[in-house]
Amino acid sequence: MLVQVAEGIYQLSVEFPFGMRQMNSYIFKGEKGLTIVDTGSYSEQSIEIWKRALPAETKVEKIVLTHSHTDHIGLARWLREQFQAPVLISRLGFDEMQKYHRKLQNYTGSDTALYPFFARHGGPFVQEKAMLEQVDADYFEPDELLENGQEVELGDYVFQSLWTPGHSPDHFCFYNRSSRILLAGDHVLNEISPLIPIWSEEEGNPLRDYLESLEKVAELPVDVALPGHGSLIYDLQTRIAELRAGHEQRMQQILEGISRHGNTAGEVSQAVYRFDNMSFRHLAEFLMTLTRMLYLESEGKLRAEQREGKIVFRLVG
Repeated sequence: MLVQVAEGIYQLSVEFPFGMRQMNSYIFKGEKGLTIVDTGSYSEQSIEIWKRALPAETKVEKIVLTHSHTDHIGLARWLREQFQAPVLISRLGFDEMQKYHRKLQNYTGSDTALYPFFARHGGPFVQEKAMLEQVDADYFEPDELLENGQEVELGDYVFQSLWTPGHSPDHFCFYNRSSRILLAGDHVLNEISPLIPIWSEEEGNPLRDYLESLEKVAELPVDVALPGHGSLIYDLQTRIAELRAGHEQRMQQILEGISRHGNTAGEVSQAVYRFDNMSFRHLAEFLMTLTRMLYLESEGKLRAEQREGKIVFRLVG
């Protein structure tokens, strides 16, 4: 089950029956015990995979998390209890967890109220309280908080933490210069383009953040990148160029798909991704379209206006 990907570093494919359905955890061997990076979502299937991979008597030094999405932190509490090991996440990651924890605690709307941010942009109907409950289900108090640029021991290696926002506001990669290894998390993936979502107005311009973060990582000398999903990346610069080109192509499709009278992000996502009815199963396509349209607005190519309770984007010029 454990596949060696570098000296003292092993990959464990953690599967679960929902969402992405698979995540790569990385296990580092060291004199003080194992270090686990990312956990997989909470499910009985995932727990069984961990039990087969690491017996209960295994010495685990610590658990490190790249960002606060459920497929990367869902089993953090279980692993901490199983191996009596501390859990580390960035300060920004814990801030994200606390933000949604407080929103749920302070929520005063009805159980069936729709999430207004999605509704304003013509997105799928999502019940706000249910969404907050789903995110908050993974909440825990970490044992240590990491900062940008901090050195972190992963097994017998020393990695530097790198803040790489975009896929999430709290996303971190970890880089070891001597071995030229990058723990990429969900920042760069091989088979798919990472989702760059936006969940509220306060998150600003995630695609701009992502493209700037890509440039930061592209400058690093890397022999192999260890991604959070899919296969290892041996030519990081080429893959980054492909990801940038993919966003440029989709943004051109967005500009070509906007009518003279303007459209919501939901309407444009249907045109670009060619589906008829907006529903929850098209959430990713909607989110990617919205982040790209907000980026195009910041570049002066689109203008947003409010119309009958919806945000409509129109071409500039």
